[in-house]
Amino acid sequence: MNSSLDERTRMYRIPPTKPQYRRRRRPKKGNGFIKFLLFICLIMGCIYYYTDYKIKNDIESTINASKDGNTRSPLDLNFNFSPRTQNLLLMGVDIAENAQSPFKGTRSDTMLLVSIAPYGKNVNVISIPRDSKVYISGKSKVDKINHAFAFGGAKAAVKTVEETFGVKIHNYLAISNEGVIKMIDVLGGLPIYIEKDMKYDDYSGNLHINLKHGNNILTGKQTEGYLRFRHDSYGDIGRIRRQQWFFNALLDRLKDPTVIVKLPELLKIMPEYIQTDLSAYDMTKYLSMAKNIDTSTIQVATIPGAPSTKGIISYWIIDPAKTQDLINKMVYRSRSSKTTRDLSIGILYADSKSQSAQSLKEELEAKGMQVKMQASNLVSKDYIAIHNLDISGDVLSDLKKTFPEIKDKHTIYDPIGVNRTGRDLTIVISDL
Repeated sequence: MNSSLDERTRMYRIPPTKPQYRRRRRPKKGNGFIKFLLFICLIMGCIYYYTDYKIKNDIESTINASKDGNTRSPLDLNFNFSPRTQNLLLMGVDIAENAQSPFKGTRSDTMLLVSIAPYGKNVNVISIPRDSKVYISGKSKVDKINHAFAFGGAKAAVKTVEETFGVKIHNYLAISNEGVIKMIDVLGGLPIYIEKDMKYDDYSGNLHINLKHGNNILTGKQTEGYLRFRHDSYGDIGRIRRQQWFFNALLDRLKDPTVIVKLPELLKIMPEYIQTDLSAYDMTKYLSMAKNIDTSTIQVATIPGAPSTKGIISYWIIDPAKTQDLINKMVYRSRSSKTTRDLSIGILYADSKSQSAQSLKEELEAKGMQVKMQASNLVSKDYIAIHNLDISGDVLSDLKKTFPEIKDKHTIYDPIGVNRTGRDLTIVISDL
């Protein structure tokens, strides 16, 4: 960290603990629409190759295979991913603020730092609360991090994230909320579990949310409501958690072979609603990787901190030490000094799952782990919450290999301790 920064600056900027990478080659200036056109041509060329030589049999086989439960697709597009870690900043912007020019002067309503291991081996996702109190790149005073996009667009947002967290951002992709709506509708809806009834009306902002608890296939407009709802006891943290569930659900949807036949229509709408510095080839590689990733291996987290309790402006106050620990685990993938035997584990379970919870407890204890159980009527999804940031992905991987019943559970780094039962981690068993 620059020694000239004063003590206040040091509070909000996390110094990098790894050597800086080579400077990213600046993309050549040009028309963004041409990039997307090249991308469309590339994908359409792949589809043309198959349909021309196999006379549409592959598309029919893909659909039939999906109906039969076969996950293999004749239309698989395989591209080798980068041999180096790639960090992608995903941002969602609200075009209601500027419908005529959605990427100018608007704030980033969502910020996800997606870190992809070499060759696409695994994916970690860090949610950055939009109210995080930071120094905006190029500004001399603190502000909310979502204002960076409004001040200087995607480049200012990327630079602010890099300077705040000491992480190299290789590429960015911003999508408007209208783009999300269109995308989900083209995909035929988004299957997702709604953890509780959600109802909210904002007539001035033309936002109306009315979602029912249970399994749903959301339309584009309903998906927007799901992502923006935050009128419960968890506030913005609950909203961030839903963004993380959405991310996993979307990846699962993209893995559906039947979605491939909708790809040309989906790509037609992209130029209007997306802004990115990814090349056509890079976007194809990301698409290929996303389609093949096992979503149960994705680890998600939220930047540690706490809401401010002073002043009239609402801020998320970042915890520098915990945030650096999180960056080390999620981006640099540092290994843990702990083993599975060292773990103190909690099991939080729905009342109807008491027998399953008890069986898992006995299995864990037989391996030398400390286990605490707790019933809850608020459990809505299966997942594993990691509270101790000294536990890295390799320890969790070993745990999942030992106990197949938790293999498919999603992982959340949760140092804040929402629904915390165990000291190191909590296994949540819902009645789904």
